[in-house]
Amino acid sequence: MESDLIKEYSFTEGKPQIVRYADDFVIFHEKESGILKAKSVVEEWVKQVGLELKPSKTRFSHTLRPYEGNVGLDFLGFTVRQFSVGKHKSSRNRYRKILGFKVIIRPSKGTVKKHIAETKRITRKHRHSPQEALIAELNSVVRGWANSYRTQASRRTFETCDNSLWWQLMRWAKYRQGGGTHKQMEKKYWKDGKFTANERDRLRMHSETSIIRHIKVQGSRSPYDGDRAYWSKRLRNHPMLKTEQGILLKRCKGKCVYCGLDFRDGDILEVDHCIPRHLGGKNTLDNKNILHRHCHDQRHAEFEESRRKAKQREEACRESEQASQMNGAHGKS
Repeated sequence: MESDLIKEYSFTEGKPQIVRYADDFVIFHEKESGILKAKSVVEEWVKQVGLELKPSKTRFSHTLRPYEGNVGLDFLGFTVRQFSVGKHKSSRNRYRKILGFKVIIRPSKGTVKKHIAETKRITRKHRHSPQEALIAELNSVVRGWANSYRTQASRRTFETCDNSLWWQLMRWAKYRQGGGTHKQMEKKYWKDGKFTANERDRLRMHSETSIIRHIKVQGSRSPYDGDRAYWSKRLRNHPMLKTEQGILLKRCKGKCVYCGLDFRDGDILEVDHCIPRHLGGKNTLDNKNILHRHCHDQRHAEFEESRRKAKQREEACRESEQASQMNGAHGKS
């Protein structure tokens, strides 16, 4: 569909951009006529495969100005909008021209309401449960939801969710105690501002999740293409990274310990012992690094050269000591 759609546009019209996930997709174009043309082309394409666009899910919108009562778009739980800003915060086009707006992607309002309702349901379910049980279930829900939305501008959304969760926990605490003040509840169920049952069980709030921007995968790369140097930076848990080289690649973040350069596809990698085995070094991961082959050879050459020079210095010192001793003996005689 994407290739057939792009063929219908000339260079002067501008090519549309398509973002697809499963059977949901969004088409972007800088002109209204381009969007209307895309709708007709896609409708004809889906008819050929025996499908049709669902009218309730098909709508037009502008990400900066109101259009048919809509501003921005909701896609996969995120809201994409443009906001007017000054020249210092404005986005720029490929020619470095100031556009006067900035694109901000946040969790959608519907997603946030659904999540707050879920935490409310959990706190009500555990009204008669121990505090540890409530914390255990909330932690799994809060951590999973925050990790899903930490790739975009979600800091304010996390703070809003934390505020709602605090009030839900306060109502839970007052129900357990049959009433009381906020200070009394905080003294009993909170410690240093954290909802805590003991040293091990503590509630993890949304704002404790760091914002980590998503970096697109390069071209047609695949986790199974064998390029462990690239995927060690992106994946935490994958079968090909369970090997010795994979563990070392993750530890050094895809960089050669000797030269400091990033590993690239096609580089020959070798495992190096920090302390050589013949000098008493252990064959454990703590005593290993991963280097380029030429860096590995150069490091060992420098190591052997330094050992040779150190041995020469020791011999020179020994000879000088022997000479001084002989001179002292001749002086006494």
